Amino acid sequence: MDPVELSNGQLLLRLPHETDIDAITRACQDGELQRWIPVPVPYEREHAAQWVGDTLRSWAADEELRWVVSDASGEELLGAVGLHARDASMREIGFWTAPWARGRGVMTAAAHLACDWGFTELKLGRIEWWANVGNFASRRVIEKLGFTVEGTCRSRILHRGERVDGWVGGLLPGELRTVA
Repeated sequence: MDPVELSNGQLLLRLPHETDIDAITRACQDGELQRWIPVPVPYEREHAAQWVGDTLRSWAADEELRWVVSDASGEELLGAVGLHARDASMREIGFWTAPWARGRGVMTAAAHLACDWGFTELKLGRIEWWANVGNFASRRVIEKLGFTVEGTCRSRILHRGERVDGWVGGLLPGELRTVA
């Protein structure tokens, strides 16, 4: 699949560039991000470079369609969002927000763009969300978008070598809420 850019006029979802490596590295030093997202710890510049480098291959293989989230100019990195393939008509959404972009609705708007594109362009029948129990910031994002939190699965997620309980949510066509 060929990569696409998505925008709502305030945010741009685009492929990561080599110029993003330092900002990705800086964002992934954040303890709160490391608490919930399975990034390597310690997170080194080489990890960001590999993630950036793997993006085109991931799109070509239609495995994980990932974007960096930036301001409308494309200059300031604000986070990342992706749609991971689970089967031909279902993807799992994943995202993180840089510490300097939190509390501004950035990820709600970015995830809305990704979900809307998934339903309209990929014709998905379901978008799923998983998070470690306790990740209320992630849960608030998906609930604002209209996801139904469907339950808690015991020892569902392997996080840093340990099994932890996971929340699961789902969004079906027609359920995506408009966000301001």
